[in-house]
Amino acid sequence: MSIFQSKKHAENCPECGASLQMKRSKQGLFLGCSAYPSCDYLKPLHNATHIIKNLDEHCPECHNPLQLKQGNYGMFIGCSNYPDCDFTVHDETEEIECFCPQCDENKLVARQGRSGKTFYGCAGYPQCRFTLFSKPIQKECPLCHSHIVTAKKVRGKKVYTCIMPSCQHSFIEEE
Repeated sequence: MSIFQSKKHAENCPECGASLQMKRSKQGLFLGCSAYPSCDYLKPLHNATHIIKNLDEHCPECHNPLQLKQGNYGMFIGCSNYPDCDFTVHDETEEIECFCPQCDENKLVARQGRSGKTFYGCAGYPQCRFTLFSKPIQKECPLCHSHIVTAKKVRGKKVYTCIMPSCQHSFIEEE
């Protein structure tokens, strides 16, 4: 047998029994079920999280030690018994006093992106995918009467800009 011959290792989906295929995403390679979209099983080929430190506290669900980990979206605390236990500690999200202009049901919350930058998104994610990259302020736009604007300082004055894509009116509020 030649060393250049491949040995095909077939792995089957644990959910439906179909074969798993190697696929690519922006996070890298993974195994996905060949019966997609009727079966959406995924298996990562590499662990995207790195353990930074073992902590003295224990998981409230399975009582294994907790770990400080680095993942795709920054640092987090998770159970050392992952994937059998998926307990994680999430930062408290700062809720803004503005309702989402897209769904008008949920409030906007501050979140951290993959790069660590703060953005503001609807608390109803993933059903509503509204996002802003500047902090929203509850103030009425004089042109379209939207109730959310963003603010920035320009030449010592606070300039407000409407967040509605159809408006984006900028104004300075006289004091």
